[in-house]
Amino acid sequence: MKRDFLFHHGRLSLSFVGTVGQRTSDRIERIGTPAALADWFVAAGIEPAAIDVSMAAYRRALRLRDALERAVEAARRGEAPSSSDVATINAVARAHPARLQLDPASMTVVSAASERTGAALGRIARDAIELLGTPDERGRLRICGLDSCGSLFLTPAGRRERRWCSMERCGNRAKVASFRERAQPAKAHAARSTRAK
Repeated sequence: MKRDFLFHHGRLSLSFVGTVGQRTSDRIERIGTPAALADWFVAAGIEPAAIDVSMAAYRRALRLRDALERAVEAARRGEAPSSSDVATINAVARAHPARLQLDPASMTVVSAASERTGAALGRIARDAIELLGTPDERGRLRICGLDSCGSLFLTPAGRRERRWCSMERCGNRAKVASFRERAQPAKAHAARSTRAK
């Protein structure tokens, strides 16, 4: 099943946080079921094919995602993440050490662990640890400038500052909205001029 998964955030852990959309208005849940989480692992390149995700593992994933979101948002604001969020991230990374191998059929990196959901979450947690533990990367954390989005993303190193998480999605939407806003007074003026004649 094709799902609306986004991977323009600059890091695996930020794309995982991005599985919840539009934080400033209606919440869009992109991994609303264990099967959707399994599909996300495939889309993210963590697994070559869908795996069985138990309800307990799914709940663990959502707890990790919530902790990541709060920790990354705190880091973006220049604040220290809460000790409980850091403990959650560290616990997932510690419980599922990296045991990776190359899948010969897909030529992708896959987990050699028997508990593959936990291993996938461990990879996400370790990515977040690297992100949050690197001052340069923490300094490049941004929030999308489109009010209806609010996605967290990492600006590329040494490149021009980005205002939107994705130019193709949010940047275009913002530019269209700005154009329409500017066009409204001109349309109103033209309508008044036509009526006056």
